Amino acid sequence: MRNLTILTLLLVTSLSVAQTANDSISVDPQLQQNAAQRILSGNYGKAVTIGAYGEINYNQPEGDNGELDVQRLVVLLGYKFNEKTQFVSEIEFEHVEEVFVEQAFVNYAVSNNVSLRGGLMLVPMGIVNEFHEPTTFNGVERPAVDNSIVPTTWREIGVGVTGRFPDASLGYQAYIFNGFKSTVSDGEGGANGFLSGSSGLRGGRQKGIQSTIDSPTFSTKLDYYGIPGLRLGLSGYFGRTQAEDDVDMLDGADIGIAMVGFDARYGFQRFTARGQFIYASLNDTEAYN
Repeated sequence: MRNLTILTLLLVTSLSVAQTANDSISVDPQLQQNAAQRILSGNYGKAVTIGAYGEINYNQPEGDNGELDVQRLVVLLGYKFNEKTQFVSEIEFEHVEEVFVEQAFVNYAVSNNVSLRGGLMLVPMGIVNEFHEPTTFNGVERPAVDNSIVPTTWREIGVGVTGRFPDASLGYQAYIFNGFKSTVSDGEGGANGFLSGSSGLRGGRQKGIQSTIDSPTFSTKLDYYGIPGLRLGLSGYFGRTQAEDDVDMLDGADIGIAMVGFDARYGFQRFTARGQFIYASLNDTEAYN
């Protein structure tokens, strides 16, 4: 398979000032921000912030016709209520016909280094799920690990806290989310599952669509940025999948999930490198199967 990206556009603007970064990597790790972080930190005193990025792909399999696709067009809208409270949203149009809300949360700054968040938010696991703009990954499609293991774009409804310990060059996030949806009633006293060996946890994402919750899940991440050009991340996700009332008492209706990730990014002048390791462990799968 030979792939070619014919157009990738990444643009983040405010109403009065435009500012674009070519990559999430910077020699100064403090400047490594995704689109939502740019909205929170870069509204330049304006109440309304607008951002956007898009991606058009061309894939050419050997011996077959090529395929052109508007993979995604994303609009970011932010609103600053006051010096402490901001709203961030990310609306994605996929393949010109599907519309999804990928983020919609309120951020309240308790202090310079502590913020409370609530709403539809990205689960902080690995690199690409939070930094999923096209220039964050090399190649046309997102890496396989960020589709099959970390089901990017992975977002759920929750609440939590985020901030930094500047003296330790450490950033932190900690959230309570609703989890993956595991099963649905088959109408005959049994259940059908959303999870499978071929797509992993991807089919269980609830995406904030009339989400079921019967047990919360916990997600956390630490980022170290104390060495110029280097950023290290350690993330974890723990909990159980969710099942609706009419099937949650069935044996095997849900499974336990534990996921741990380590990621590293480095940038120096024109050189950048990235790597991540994700380990996911599922239990109670025999009864679920």
